[in-house]
Order: sequence, then structure tokens, then C-alpha cells
Amino acid sequence: MSAGLALWIVTGWPAAGIAVSVVGVWMPWLLGSARVAQQQIDRLESLESWCRRMADTLAGGGAIGLTQAVNATVETADDLVAAPVAALARRLRTGTDPASAVRSFADAIDDRVGDTVAAALLLALHQQSNGIARVLRQLAEGVARDVRARRDIEAERAESRQSIRMLLIIQAGVLVLLALVPGFAAPYGTPVGQIVMAVLLSGTIALMVWMRRLALGRRSPRFLVAKPEPT
Repeated sequence: MSAGLALWIVTGWPAAGIAVSVVGVWMPWLLGSARVAQQQIDRLESLESWCRRMADTLAGGGAIGLTQAVNATVETADDLVAAPVAALARRLRTGTDPASAVRSFADAIDDRVGDTVAAALLLALHQQSNGIARVLRQLAEGVARDVRARRDIEAERAESRQSIRMLLIIQAGVLVLLALVPGFAAPYGTPVGQIVMAVLLSGTIALMVWMRRLALGRRSPRFLVAKPEPT
């Protein structure tokens, strides 16, 4: 905000000052696509580890049935899934409808892969068969494959994110050049010039928002969501 205000005062260009202020406020969001994607990948990796721990707990005799396995792994769940796992265990202990408990767990993970795991858990809670440990290991393998694929995709999207950074640097350089060459920038000092500058800078900001969406990609739609509470 202060940089935008200073630019406005020094150059007398309100359009440039407002644009710099907007970009400064939105900068973490504009350049934060990599962090958002990485957090979701890390969450799925933690989900994979949790599935393996439950499978080991069941296979090693540390729990009888899936409900006990969920409770037994609360303390060892990775931080990124610790809260959803603890909530799931609490709901199952207190007699909450398993479907509602598992759907809430899926909402906390908020990913189609998490929905797949949750759906398998729901079936296992209903059937309580002897092959739950094997199913959990298969689920973990499936999640691991998805994590590897997403990491490869994120490596390719890094180029789009670099383009956003370069665009910001080029735009900043142009504004500095205009400010240092008064004769060249004189037309922008008029009301019409400010309107033109505002249109150009608005287009640049819109382009950066669009590029961020490309860098994040389109998420696969979820299929398991919590049912609305009855009114």
C-alpha cells in the first residue's frame, strides 16, 4: 500500500498507484498457487501414511476392526491429517452415524482422492471383513500413485508460475522507466492517459489472475460430501 501511495505522489498517476497497491495486497495470493498445491499433495501423502498405519495395526493384532484401528492411529497420524482423523475417531466412539462421520472426514480432506479413501472406509465399517488390512494397503498404493502424478504436474506448472513473476518484473520495470523519462510519459499525465493506463494495468492484473488459475489447474470434482443437516 505504501509503495502505491508513494508512486501516486511522485508521478501523479493515480492509476499506477492503485495498481501497485492492489498487486502488493494480492501478491501472496497471486504467487501462492505452488504453496496451495503443495499443501494438498502433502495432505494426501499424510493420508497414505495413515492408511498404511491402520493396515499395519490391523495386521499386527493391535486392533480388532476398523473402528479400533482408527482410534489406535490417532496419536501417530501426521499433522496434516491429525485433526480429521481425531474427529473421525471421536464421532465413531460417540455413536455418530458412520456415514455422517466418514463424510465429514472426507470434507476435511477436501479432495477426490480423499473421497475414494473415505468411501472405502465406509464400506469397510459396514462389512467388517477380514480383508480390511489388504484393502487399506491397496488404498495407500493408489494414493501414492496419485501423489507421484501430482508432483510431476506441479513440476511442469512451475513454468507458468515463473511467467507470472517475470510479468510482474517487466511491468514494474516499465513503470519505473516511464517515471524516469517525463517526456515519454507525458501523455499519461492527462485524464485520458490515466484512463488508458488504468485499462492496461487492469488487463495485466486480470492476466495474472488467469495465469494463477492455469498454474493451479482445475480440481477433479468430489463425489462424497457431507449431507446437509435437517432443518
